[in-house]
Order: sequence, then structure tokens, then C-alpha cells
Amino acid sequence: MSLVLPLTQSWLSEQETAFRPGTARFSWANNQLHLLADLVDEEITSSATGHQQRLWELGDVVELFVKHEGNSDYDEYQIAPNGFTLALHYPDLSCVEAVRRGEKNLGYFFTDLPLVSESTKTEQGWQAKLSVPLKANAGDTIRVSCCRYDYRAERAPILSSTSPHPVRDFHRPQDWREIIVGL
Repeated sequence: MSLVLPLTQSWLSEQETAFRPGTARFSWANNQLHLLADLVDEEITSSATGHQQRLWELGDVVELFVKHEGNSDYDEYQIAPNGFTLALHYPDLSCVEAVRRGEKNLGYFFTDLPLVSESTKTEQGWQAKLSVPLKANAGDTIRVSCCRYDYRAERAPILSSTSPHPVRDFHRPQDWREIIVGL
């Protein structure tokens, strides 16, 4: 199984002027989901100083969302260009809303699933690689999404995603891409 998708801003009628392209390649082998994201970026930045920080608030980041079809729980993984990662497991969408409202601490959802990650600079920007555990059988359906925060000095981050989100919210599993494992 291999799927390559562009990162877009589907919630906008036109992409923002500062939007920079990227692609995400999803593949699965040996109970591991692999993501390879290639990103155009003239100003790579992150002030992250360790793992399990709110990376999307600290600079450039790639996010990977994974959910088994039919389940309410899902995983979110993030990698910054300086190699720091964040791994979360949400039992359901209400947990994300509770974090957003300040009713639950993000740390409650930290997971210690083994995560293999690599971040490298390229001529055009940077590349993010993530390999995460995904127990599945050939024929199982999963939903995945790769999302990006592209920071630059003196402007708000530019967001993009491989999913056709009608609104700017990455925590919408119904919009994530459906993949049938092993096919």
C-alpha cells in the first residue's frame, strides 16, 4: 500500500499567498504506518526544546492522524524540523474539545507508543519521516491525514492538509483519507 497526496487548503476558495506546497506519502508494512512528507519551506523554524511539547505552537510542524474505521479513538503524531516529537492518543473527539476548552490537560493524552522519526533539511525545505505502530490486517480500513503548520516571522502560520476539510480543523476524522491496508 502506498498513497501520495498533496497538502492543500481545501477550506479556502483560494490558497493563501504565502502557501508553500508539500506532499505526503503514506505506506504500511510490518504493522507500521510510514509517512514521508516533503515540504517546500524558505524559513524553517521551531523553538521546541524537547519531546511532548505543543509543537504546533512552537514553529513548523508536520502532523499525522491515524484512526481505525469504526473506532472512536485515534492517534496524533507530530514532528518538528529540529526532530522533536509529540505523540497523543485520544479516546474520542470530546477529549480534543475538552483540551481546547481548558477542561483537560494535553498531558493526559500523551502516549508512549514507539515512534520512529527523522527530520532533515532539503534543498527546497525539509522532510519529515514518521513510522508508527499500526496493528492491522490486509483489508482493514483506516483513516489518515497529514497536516502542516508553516511558520514564518511576522505572520500567522499557514496551515495545510492532505484531507478535504471544509473548515480549518484537522480533528475531523470524517474528512481524513480512507486507506485499505495491504491493497
